[in-house]
Amino acid sequence: MATVKELEERIRELEAAMGAQGVQMPAPVEGPLPDYVPFGSPQHAALLGLVEVGDDDDASDYATYTSPSSGKAYRLQDEYEPVRLFPAMDPEKAARVILRQKVGELEGGSPPAPEGAPTMWRPRDVP
Repeated sequence: MATVKELEERIRELEAAMGAQGVQMPAPVEGPLPDYVPFGSPQHAALLGLVEVGDDDDASDYATYTSPSSGKAYRLQDEYEPVRLFPAMDPEKAARVILRQKVGELEGGSPPAPEGAPTMWRPRDVP
């Protein structure tokens, strides 16, 4: 099996050969990837299907969950999700279970890398 240094050398040779034929390689991407969603961000909440309930919002028609760690209240974007996921369970109980799980995931932070895991691979050729 080839080592990382050997593979990197092969890549450099291929890039040089492609450059000699007029094929331009894209520059490496600097900073975070354009499609990265940070843990705990509003985009992460939207990805999970959570809507933050403000003090001025009327959430009397929705099941809400207030996080014990942050004190923020959330509701589900799709109020029929508990019925679809747990059809045999009481819908209000199912909504509480789903809200608790999603808010815990939102506020839990980035998961730690397992011990002995290799470094994260970062693509160089992001369009």
